[in-house]
Amino acid sequence: MLLHGCLVLALVCCLGHGAVAWNHVTQQQLQDALDSNGYTLVAYSEALEPEWLAMQETEKDDNIVSFDCHAHSMVCSDLEVASFPAIRLYHRDGRIDRYRGLRKGREIAMFLHRMLRPPYLETDEHLSGVMTMLDDVVVMAHTQPDDWDFFDQFRSLANKYRDRFSFVAAPPVGDTSVLVCYSNIDDVKHTASDVVTAGAMESFINMCAEPLIPDWTEGDDARYRSAGKSIVHYFATSDAEKETYRQEMRALAKKYANTLRFTITDANKDPDSLTKFGLKPEVTQKTGLALENTTTGDIFLFTGHQDVTAPVVEAFIEDITRGNVQPWDRRVRKEQISSHDEL
Repeated sequence: MLLHGCLVLALVCCLGHGAVAWNHVTQQQLQDALDSNGYTLVAYSEALEPEWLAMQETEKDDNIVSFDCHAHSMVCSDLEVASFPAIRLYHRDGRIDRYRGLRKGREIAMFLHRMLRPPYLETDEHLSGVMTMLDDVVVMAHTQPDDWDFFDQFRSLANKYRDRFSFVAAPPVGDTSVLVCYSNIDDVKHTASDVVTAGAMESFINMCAEPLIPDWTEGDDARYRSAGKSIVHYFATSDAEKETYRQEMRALAKKYANTLRFTITDANKDPDSLTKFGLKPEVTQKTGLALENTTTGDIFLFTGHQDVTAPVVEAFIEDITRGNVQPWDRRVRKEQISSHDEL
């Protein structure tokens, strides 16, 4: 575990009534941690508890502890924690880093590792291959010796995004400066040699960091529907179901990346999402799949009884392409949608 003595990690969250599973540090212990080397401050939240305990087990680090902000609201206010849950990394020099990612043990641990490193690492040609696997998203700059503008832009973005991605400065390749981004979860590599402005470089990094099969959230409608691609909507009710679907569809999403965008909608957060697309969820199952043609507005419903596997979904897509599947007729009540086995 990389943990420098000059840093203190603080996780500060709201304590729910009746929840006493964690052994919180006292106010004095909190102050001692902030005044000492390499301590961690954590506060309890029911939503965070399983993930944080898993992280503690993985990291094996005594600097990861908890603090009760419900009982000591003034102390947390002095630490600039205005709302809960929140995650803070306090440095001995007074700098505070805020965690903005998912409340998952793995993501929190990776954030910690990133913030305990310099904003960017330097490597040579012998280790550059290993460095590409450093993180879920690794941005590697192959800068020509005299291309100061390119390197300055890279360094600026490394400082801005260091909490989310890992940055590496590597030896030049070829005759021009090149920015390479590795999205390791999706096993996708992006290369750009024409990012001559900071805006272009930032857009390139954000494009690379976007998951191949993202969660559909409020506000995504215009962005995804204006991209000129049809959308394969999948509706899920749990993180496990989402991850299973991503693993199953990853290769298919790559194959059709030029024409289709695969997404996942959380049916628990948006309970009306299935009926918006003409799907009739079962009482005990709020899952489903539909393909939306963003050009025509047509929606094609997957009504087969097979498991949603990559071969089944690809056959569904090909049947739509061949005209074997008719679009959903919005005039028909969803209760009257007749089952048909396109596959």
